[in-house]
Amino acid sequence: MGLVSFALGAVLNADSLSGLANRQPFGWKRDVARALVAPIRWTSRTTGLDRPRRWIQEVAGKDTSVGNGSGEFVVPTSAPSRRGSGSGSAPGSTPGPGARPGSGSGGGGGGGGGASPGTVPAGLRLRRPTSSQPLRVWIGGDSMAQELGASLVTKLNDTKAYAARSEYHVSTGLTRPDYFDWPGYLAEKILPTRPEVVVVIFGANDAQRMEVDGKSYDVDDGAWQTEYRRRVGLIMDQLGSDGRLVVWVGTPRMRSSSFDRRQGVLDGIYADEAKKRPFVRFVDSRPVLSPAGGGYTAYLPDGKGGQALARQGDGVHLSLFGADVLATAVQKVIDADVPGRAPSPPGGAPPGTAPPGSTQPGGTAPVTTRPAAGGG
Repeated sequence: MGLVSFALGAVLNADSLSGLANRQPFGWKRDVARALVAPIRWTSRTTGLDRPRRWIQEVAGKDTSVGNGSGEFVVPTSAPSRRGSGSGSAPGSTPGPGARPGSGSGGGGGGGGGASPGTVPAGLRLRRPTSSQPLRVWIGGDSMAQELGASLVTKLNDTKAYAARSEYHVSTGLTRPDYFDWPGYLAEKILPTRPEVVVVIFGANDAQRMEVDGKSYDVDDGAWQTEYRRRVGLIMDQLGSDGRLVVWVGTPRMRSSSFDRRQGVLDGIYADEAKKRPFVRFVDSRPVLSPAGGGYTAYLPDGKGGQALARQGDGVHLSLFGADVLATAVQKVIDADVPGRAPSPPGGAPPGTAPPGSTQPGGTAPVTTRPAAGGG
C-alpha cells in the first residue's frame, strides 16, 4: 500500500520532481535524475493527473510555467500582449501601498518588453515624484531579494515618494534559463507594469557550471565569464529601456571562502557591465555588510553600542537587520538620481559632481564600486 501511495504521489507531483531534477548542477547526477523523472512526468501528463496541481497553482495565482525549457537565454524584443500585474502572480510577491500599475505620469512610462538584444537605452528620464504620483519601483531577484525587498519596500513607501513592491523566486538566476527564464518573465510580467526604478539582486545560485554551445564550463573558465557577462548586459539593457533607473545589487560576503571567491567573480562582472551603462547603478554590498576588514561577518553594530545579527545561519542570506542595513544603502543610491530626492552635494561641490569612487555619475552615494577582478 505504501509503495502505491508513493507512486501516486510522484505522478501527481511530477512537475515539481521534474523541476527539482532540472535545476541540479550539470553532470551525470542531473542526467540520471532527469531520466528517472521523464517517464513519471509523461504518465502524469498523459493521464491528466497533473491537472489538479496545476489548477490549484492557478487558483493560488502562482506561475505554472517557470522556464522555457530550452536553456536559451534570449531577451524578447517586445512584450506579449497579456499585461501581468507582477504582484500576486509569483511566489513571495509583496505589493506596496499605492503600487498601481500604470499610475503616475511623465518620464517613467512606456509599456514594453525592453530593449532589443544589443541595443543600449539612451539614459535616465526620471520625473520628480509627489505623494499623489509616486515613482513606481519594482524589486526582484532570487531568494536574496526576499529580505532585502521587504525592507526596501517599507523604507521607500514610508517616504511617500515611491510606490514600491517586491518579489523573489527561490533557486533562480541567470545561469539556468531552462529552470527559470528571467528575460521572458520580466518582459511578460514586470515591464508591462511600467516600473520607473528597478532594483535587482542575482548571483546566489549562479556560481555553478553553465552550458555554452553544448559544452559545460565552470565559473573560472573564460567561456563561462564571457557568456555570463553577455547575459548580465542583456538584462541590464532590457530593464533600462524607457528611461528607467536600474540598481543592480551585488552579493554580500559569503561564509564559505570558496563560495565567496566565486561570488566575487560575479560581482566583478556586474560592476564592469554597470560602468558601461549610464542608467545602471551597481551597489557593492560587500563593504556595506562587511566593513571591518572586508571579510565575512555575521554581526554588525546596531547603532546603540551593541552588535546585531546581520546574516542567517546558512552564511548566505540576510537577517532582517542585515537587510535593513543594505536597504538603507540602496535607498541612498536611488534617491541620488531622483529629482527632489538627491542630497545636497558635500562641501559645496557643484551639482552633478560625483565623489571619487562613487557608483553615481552625478550623486553622492557612499557605496563604492569594487575592482572588476573575481577576488575573494
